[in-house]
Amino acid sequence: SDAEIAIRDGNRYLRSTLPVDRASIRNSDETVERVTSSDCSFKMSMKTPGLLDDLSMVRCNPKSPGPGEVEIKIEAAGLNFRDVMTAMGMLPVEVDTEAAGFGWECAGTVVDVGHGVTSFNSGDPVMAIAPDTIGTHTLTPELLVAPIPRDLTMAEGASIPVIFLTAWYSLIRLARLEKGDRILIHSASGGVGLAAIQVARYVGAEVYVTAGSEEKRDYLANLGIQYVLVSRSL
Repeated sequence: SDAEIAIRDGNRYLRSTLPVDRASIRNSDETVERVTSSDCSFKMSMKTPGLLDDLSMVRCNPKSPGPGEVEIKIEAAGLNFRDVMTAMGMLPVEVDTEAAGFGWECAGTVVDVGHGVTSFNSGDPVMAIAPDTIGTHTLTPELLVAPIPRDLTMAEGASIPVIFLTAWYSLIRLARLEKGDRILIHSASGGVGLAAIQVARYVGAEVYVTAGSEEKRDYLANLGIQYVLVSRSL
């Protein structure tokens, strides 16, 4: 007998799984293309937000960098909470999901630069904030591109731009955090929270953090943080 039964609208539901032939459920107008050429450009897309089966890589027309832009061949991309919200259809209705795209940060190699770009050349390894980074190529302003330190891998570089820029701008530019200040960081085990911890320590601030589970609090304590609090009780 089944341990769990759900009754919905007078119907009885049991938990069970059945094998499915994927070919039998593929839409008649859907095609799959195997591509081996590195000259093609692709990006992640989905037809219906909320249906993860709709996620696919689609071909896109390559564009040349405009004035002040850098074209990057993507080798690693960061996955952020906004991407999860986009895929699950959880963004506000006024947000154009298709325009939002997937991926906002990446690491890779400069392919080409537009007129006026002076900091980068073709072949340079870089990390950047850019649109549609879960793909093969992206264009972004020179201002949002930075060289990757030699001791970082592409994957490590791709995880830095969004969260560390968020933490740095919030704490240094807006809050003017300084040595000796005290700072309370909620949800400190997340990406932005961990980046905020590093920025706060860098300037010499006294750090207090919260987390929602014992496992997360233990992780933060192992980072050497003295003041680790329970977020649920604050």
